[in-house]
Amino acid sequence: MKSLCNAWIESRVQELEANTIYSYKWLLQLTYPYIGSLRASTLTGRIASRMYSELEASGYSRTTLRTLDLVLTKAFGEETGRTLGARKPRPSDVVHPVWTLREAQHFLASTVGERRHLLWRLLAVTGLRRGEACGLKWMDLNLRSGMLSVHRQRVVQEYPRMVVEKQPKSHNGFRTLALDEQTVELLRQAELASQSAYVFVGRTSMPLRPDNVTDQFNKTAVRVGVRPLGPHQLRHLLASSLLERGYGIHEVAERLGHDPGTLMKHYARVGAERRVQTGHDAALLMTG
Repeated sequence: MKSLCNAWIESRVQELEANTIYSYKWLLQLTYPYIGSLRASTLTGRIASRMYSELEASGYSRTTLRTLDLVLTKAFGEETGRTLGARKPRPSDVVHPVWTLREAQHFLASTVGERRHLLWRLLAVTGLRRGEACGLKWMDLNLRSGMLSVHRQRVVQEYPRMVVEKQPKSHNGFRTLALDEQTVELLRQAELASQSAYVFVGRTSMPLRPDNVTDQFNKTAVRVGVRPLGPHQLRHLLASSLLERGYGIHEVAERLGHDPGTLMKHYARVGAERRVQTGHDAALLMTG
């Protein structure tokens, strides 16, 4: 199986990003102590399922194992023409924490006038990924019409370790977003003072690194008295908040640059007040 996996990876080197290849290699090497010496003809779904259980017992998360299952199943199927048929690892029970709207509002209000306030505001009101914000250029903005277009992102590549500029994460990532008047005005002011092609730069006028953005965000959160959960959770908060206010799934997915199914699986969550309201409305609808 080890040779099969290596051959599959080699066949895809030309079509995949270096970071993706690195991730595939890392995931598949987890399987080698268990099935690496097996012939592909002897690998069964039961053997793979038992391997997942043993990997989970050794400390690997279910999220990692579900991703491993996707990659192993694809490699096995494309190389042998057979279906592996392993029982998928269970979804993770972990629910990542997200700010409340009050925390987000406090964070933004507390950073007004600071160097990074515009960045934090833009992440909050647009749902941009941090890499998309780092890759944003003035040419991507039409401030007369109040529109922002996403064409690129800056990401930290693990192997080799470096920041690279690339297209958005998927075809859904290419999108145009309407901005509110206050954000547009802040962008106008920032453009007048800018000497870079990029909207957000460091003190050396170089575009920001995504990992540095997370560090700055969390340090600012601690300073103003809210939980340091990282900027990505703003996407989750925005998605859930817009859905609770009646916006359609496709409208919210378009703003975040996501597939609607992915949005509902990973980003949408129901707040406590909404749960209570749902209970009242369900009873009213069904009992009159």
